[in-house]
Amino acid sequence: MAESVVFCAIQHLGELLIREAQFLHGIHGHLEKIHIKLRRLQCISKIADARQDEDERIRDWVAETRKVAYDAEDCLEIFAVEIASREEHNVLRKYACLLKEVTSLLHLGPKIQDVEAKISDLETDSRVRHISSTCQGEISSPRSERREQLRRSYSHHEEDFVGLEEDVEKLVAELVNEDGGKCYHVVSITGMGGIGKTALARKVYHHADVRSHFHAHAWICISRQWHPEGVLQQILKKLVPERREQINTMKDIAELVKELFEVQKRKKCLVVLDDVWEKDVWSSLRPAFPNRKLVSRVIVTTRNKEIAQHLDTDTTCFLYEQRFLNEKESWELLQKKAFAGTNISGKRVFGCEHEDPRLSTSSADSFQSCSSDMEEDEAMCNPKMLNSEDGIQERKNQIDMEKLGKEMVGQCGGLPLAIVVLGGLLMTKSTLSEWKTVHQNFNSLLRRGTSLGENGRVYEVLALSYHDLPYQVKPCFLHLGNFPEDYKISTRKLYQLWAAEGFIFSDSYQAEEEESIMDVAERYLHELKQRCMVQVHVEESSGQIKSCQLHDLTRELCLLKGKEENFLQRIPFSQEPELVGSCSPSSRTTTASVTRRLSVTVDSDFETYFPPKQENLDRVRSALFFSRLTDRKLNLSLTLLCNGFKLLRVLDLERFDFGRKLSDAIGNLIHLRYLSLRGSQFYRLPSSIGNLKLLQTLDLRVPFLVCLTIPDVIWKLNNLRHLYLPPSHKSKGKLHLGTLSKLEILKNFDTRVSDFSDIPKLTRLQKLSAIFSLEMKNMEAINNYFRTNCNRFRDSSFRVRYDFQSDRDLTLLGELVGYTHLRKMDLIGCLNKLPEHGQFSERLTTLTLRNSRLQEDPMAVLEKLPKLYSLVLRQDVFLGPEIHCSSTGFFQLRTLEIQGQTSLENWRIEKGAMPNLQYLKIDECVNLKMVPEGTEFVTTIRVLVIANMPEAFKCRVQMVQEGGGEDFYKVEHIPSITYIDTSRVELENQLGGIGLSGLLRNFSPSIVPREWKDP
Repeated sequence: MAESVVFCAIQHLGELLIREAQFLHGIHGHLEKIHIKLRRLQCISKIADARQDEDERIRDWVAETRKVAYDAEDCLEIFAVEIASREEHNVLRKYACLLKEVTSLLHLGPKIQDVEAKISDLETDSRVRHISSTCQGEISSPRSERREQLRRSYSHHEEDFVGLEEDVEKLVAELVNEDGGKCYHVVSITGMGGIGKTALARKVYHHADVRSHFHAHAWICISRQWHPEGVLQQILKKLVPERREQINTMKDIAELVKELFEVQKRKKCLVVLDDVWEKDVWSSLRPAFPNRKLVSRVIVTTRNKEIAQHLDTDTTCFLYEQRFLNEKESWELLQKKAFAGTNISGKRVFGCEHEDPRLSTSSADSFQSCSSDMEEDEAMCNPKMLNSEDGIQERKNQIDMEKLGKEMVGQCGGLPLAIVVLGGLLMTKSTLSEWKTVHQNFNSLLRRGTSLGENGRVYEVLALSYHDLPYQVKPCFLHLGNFPEDYKISTRKLYQLWAAEGFIFSDSYQAEEEESIMDVAERYLHELKQRCMVQVHVEESSGQIKSCQLHDLTRELCLLKGKEENFLQRIPFSQEPELVGSCSPSSRTTTASVTRRLSVTVDSDFETYFPPKQENLDRVRSALFFSRLTDRKLNLSLTLLCNGFKLLRVLDLERFDFGRKLSDAIGNLIHLRYLSLRGSQFYRLPSSIGNLKLLQTLDLRVPFLVCLTIPDVIWKLNNLRHLYLPPSHKSKGKLHLGTLSKLEILKNFDTRVSDFSDIPKLTRLQKLSAIFSLEMKNMEAINNYFRTNCNRFRDSSFRVRYDFQSDRDLTLLGELVGYTHLRKMDLIGCLNKLPEHGQFSERLTTLTLRNSRLQEDPMAVLEKLPKLYSLVLRQDVFLGPEIHCSSTGFFQLRTLEIQGQTSLENWRIEKGAMPNLQYLKIDECVNLKMVPEGTEFVTTIRVLVIANMPEAFKCRVQMVQEGGGEDFYKVEHIPSITYIDTSRVELENQLGGIGLSGLLRNFSPSIVPREWKDP
């Protein structure tokens, strides 16, 4: 990774040369020489990175190169911190600062000369003779073709699952079996890491028979730093989500165990405990799971056979040891990854997307026998080409590639993770010579062997893929090791962190007029995804990757390489702090190493142990804090942190309590590029925030009910690209934003706090979430702006509070809902009539209506919106007695909430309507007589929430002894039915409780719904 470190240093050095030129008298020439020398060193580093595993001398040279690149950055950034305060002081203090500046410059000169000498020594070092002088291309295919491949869309549910279909059916049968003498209470799935235990358990968990058999379901990932009370709370929140707030207050394990026991008496529950590492996990949880009545079931996945045997002695347990894939299954899985679709150059590798059997044989005779068949399909193979010399040679190359592939997959030992990662690597290779190189490197790793225990083979394949990554992507991969185990990482946040760290290199996007830094970051993640280095979660409505996470073994590789590369340090605060992934490869803690990135996982002991007493933390560039606490926020001395970490570029402080006002010391972190205070509690932002001139991302989304006072200094942050304002905020006077010419994302812009006239000045703005409380003239100005600039936006979210009464009002509304970039809309206020369905944006995915007081059934219009995924109707949207959903309506709808419709008496759903609905909530419709007619036809519903409804309504649904109520037949196919009876105040306190839209109701218009607060 030395090449990427050197490249980062080159970029940062170039920026500092420009930014601090006026202060660098006398040493500017030395710095320019360092800049040039580092550029030459980068070319050598690229080759050295690829060959460092072959030679310890090269490996040492790479480490020294990384260190000298870091030293060059440190010298200038420390100098910049020392002179930063000069402009802020009065005349007398400025003279003192000037003297300090001269002193600092005198100290800086020798350090810079020392760095220059070290770089010269590295260039002339004898070890360089062992490194090829030829620079290889960064990616094996042309950049434009590679980019096009990486931008392809991904299906929402993409599983690499081969050969275990019969095993799935067997496990399902054991779970749903209620034959008293032969049924099992616990199903244990064991096997080594990477064998596919979680994938198998997930298939079983989502099986239709399992979903319908159990009334409630809970999937819990057990990390290695687990706490029994935390696990029990998670289980209960999944099984009885309507009691989320009450569960948060339960701290006593005995109380939690009793509550879980009682829940299972009332309903059949399925609980999955994924990735259990210790016997104590089950010993602590066992009292909560009754095995006499045999109503509930537990699935445990573990790589430790002793844990499975412990389960078997303790209860009625079905032991399933997951097998390895056989030769045929292994080859099939590799084909899915390596041979499907087109390769990088656009040619077919082993046929089409679903491989044609005529092209899968490895013998020339078979090839000859199928040639006549191939001639019948000109799309598959041109017969003239086939009979040509080039065609014969190409086919021979394919046969040789298949032979190499089978040899390599045979070395994977039937382990799915190793096969998938190998396939992802081979997918990026389009020629026989490239496959031979991979084969040679793979065999080299196997011959050398590693002392990594039973997972050694997986690590070998993962390491091979890591070393093959383009140099730009390597630090992005290692950066994923900052996140805790089983953590779902928001991709938008991840892209912003990568940019702030300097991992998104300018030469990757400046040549592309339409490609932003975020586009390049997305391309990097797609590179990792294609190579199967990360697991991704795709948003159905957009087809974009919404979040990602690492397999346990992949994460361990991240930490291992991060330790070797002096890249990151993780500190868990569960009990006594232990340094994980320490920066020195030779020891776990060393004062000689300098920590660059700090990742801190905190719990209740955090306030005692942080900051750690180490001398090597003063040059930390990135500090990320992750909290396991859900019921309270921790205190943190921000002043102490800012004084200790002056060189920070990234600071993520979510869910902390800073009192009334954030410390002024935050303004001393002049190198900050990323600052997130999301979920932290404070009420005033200091004006010193205006000192952070390099800031690219600022996230101020404090807790939902906090109104944050923001000084009018944001306009000074002219490098800002992403600004997340709080849902509720205020300022003395107007909050000016018109100078933020680089801004790309603006969330929670509010016309009551800022002027809409600033928006047209933000010429790079691509994503806007805005709250409009408007007069008619403002509405016309907004419409005029979006009408002329609609092609510039990628997506927008609008929240409008306005009574659309006149014909002119309705015309303006029709224009507002029709912009092509509009994805989310929240309309508050009276509407004489809804716009026609053809007037709505075709990209609209989320719509909320409140207090519309319509006279006509809105479903007739809304059901025709082609991409509507989520619909929420709150507080008397319709004043009529009946709504009707036709058989062809709401084709894409996944989530539907009907709340506070006091006039509604009947609801009819025709067969065929809402064929993809998964979540339905009926809340406070006090005059609704029965469950909607036709609900039984909507077989895709997985969750039904009935909230604050009359007892008579609930009795029509609930089970009564052996039978159900009058409407039970309509809902008996739904796996999870939840009943909620809470007061309005209690409901408002449950922010993010039940459902995809939360339990939010009847808040003031100044507060944005939770579903708008996506990262």
